[in-house]
Amino acid sequence: MKRAASILAGFGALIMVQAGAVSAPAVPAVPQAQPLVLTPPSAGRYRGSITEINGPFLTLKTTDKKTMTVGVTTSTRVIHNRLLQLSDLQPGWYVGLAAVKGGDGKLRASAIRLYPENMRGQGEGEYPIDQANPLRLFVGGSILSVAPGGIGGTLTLTFTGNAPDESGACTGHATAVGCEATVEVLYARGVPIVSVEEGDPSLLQPGATVSVQVAPDINGTLVAAAITIERDAPIAKE
Repeated sequence: MKRAASILAGFGALIMVQAGAVSAPAVPAVPQAQPLVLTPPSAGRYRGSITEINGPFLTLKTTDKKTMTVGVTTSTRVIHNRLLQLSDLQPGWYVGLAAVKGGDGKLRASAIRLYPENMRGQGEGEYPIDQANPLRLFVGGSILSVAPGGIGGTLTLTFTGNAPDESGACTGHATAVGCEATVEVLYARGVPIVSVEEGDPSLLQPGATVSVQVAPDINGTLVAAAITIERDAPIAKE
């Protein structure tokens, strides 16, 4: 009996020791409320379609499927890109074009842009536009002749470059004492020809595809510095 009582007493003491060793569960800290931080609208260029016009504001559905509202003021410049045909181009007009030089040494246009007279000389010359592919070139110059035909045609330009390369061809950005060159560019039907023209706010209509350069004003409202109309709004059917 004494041995049993001793064992029970020891067992009870062990339970008491263990019970004393068990600490109360920690109370989790109450999370502190964090101040709400609003991300201000950022300056930049956005592209998308106009979905709504409300007074001096237009709503844009961007190419990344976001919706944004932009203010238009009397200082907003509106630029209109108008699609042309090769036959619309005239000698003397100033153009800039992207082209690829083939294995035969011929230039084939991938895009052509007609500039207004006040932008004559912008980007003039012939030079690479892709460091990874030196055969992709930009050519800026005046139209010497246009020859539509077949499934495309040819466009001949004259421009001022920097200096002759190893082959003797005039290349590089135009300089005051640079070289003069004439180059023939092949045109395939379907290559876009765009005329860059001054536009007006009446062209800003729902359905138009635009590129907008914006910046926030002192109130954080996005305001357009320039809007380029890349594609006109569809003509409403009567």
